[in-house]
Amino acid sequence: MTDLTVIVPLVVALGLLAYVSYIASARQSAGQLLTIAKQTWLVILLLTFPYLGARALVWYELLQQLGIEVPWREMVVAFTSGEMTKSLPAGVYVQNILLGRLAHLRQHSVIRSTTATTAMLGLESFIALPVILVVGIPGAPWLRWTLLGVVFAWLVVLVLVWIAVRYRVHRIGSGTAAWRRRIVEAAREFLAAGADLLTWRTSKQLIPTAIYMLIYAVMLDAIIRAVGVNTISFVQVLGIYAAMVLAVILVPIPTEIGITEVTGLGALVAYGVPRATAAIIILSFRLLATGATILIAGTVLLIVRRQLRLNSMSTMVESETQP
Repeated sequence: MTDLTVIVPLVVALGLLAYVSYIASARQSAGQLLTIAKQTWLVILLLTFPYLGARALVWYELLQQLGIEVPWREMVVAFTSGEMTKSLPAGVYVQNILLGRLAHLRQHSVIRSTTATTAMLGLESFIALPVILVVGIPGAPWLRWTLLGVVFAWLVVLVLVWIAVRYRVHRIGSGTAAWRRRIVEAAREFLAAGADLLTWRTSKQLIPTAIYMLIYAVMLDAIIRAVGVNTISFVQVLGIYAAMVLAVILVPIPTEIGITEVTGLGALVAYGVPRATAAIIILSFRLLATGATILIAGTVLLIVRRQLRLNSMSTMVESETQP
């Protein structure tokens, strides 16, 4: 079952990505891709620093609100690892697994940390939804009501899950199978942590969340301009990016790859961009933005892990030399 939960989303994601790549394989595509890379790689690389900084700040603050105190080095190692794998199926939750191991967190703290990671997706949705409702996508009058319906459906699912968990918690007995008990307890802890984040303090994280989302929209806008498309305003780019964000969060397939590309392709085509050019824009956005994130996060990860290793060795030496 565990293998299927990873394999199926991965196959779907790669299939969608292959579809966009096929559309992008026009004769002039290589030249367009090279032009985009030459004109935007430095801008995207520089913008990735504040992007990662804002995301790290939001995650750290949410962890603090849930009472999870961890050393900054362990937090950075876990965060950068999650950023490097977040495009993979459920890859963003790698940071929670690593945080638990590095900081020696107990199971309930690991579960609460996954709530913090999930809350970041909720904050992004809270910002992206009104943007797409206001800006919209040409030729898609149904989009606004569809998005509202999907959001409402997710809220209904959360309420039903909360009711079901409360029901099961009060009926756990000595005869309940251990694996069922663990699932119910984990779900209860996750939902309890979510309730703890329903505060005004959490709403303050909308500011850094909006900042890092705006940075990604600026990257997308730079790529669109680099390929020679000047008929789309920056406000409309915000709408396109908001649609991509909501598609990834609301579609029940735990991966960014494929869903982002197909959604972005459709939105750009709706604005009159040729399909091959739109595909090149989206693939360039994926390659450059994700590549810069992996490069910077990977470099930070290597530096901080080396410091952790040196500190660990120093501690061992001090303990051995003490009488």
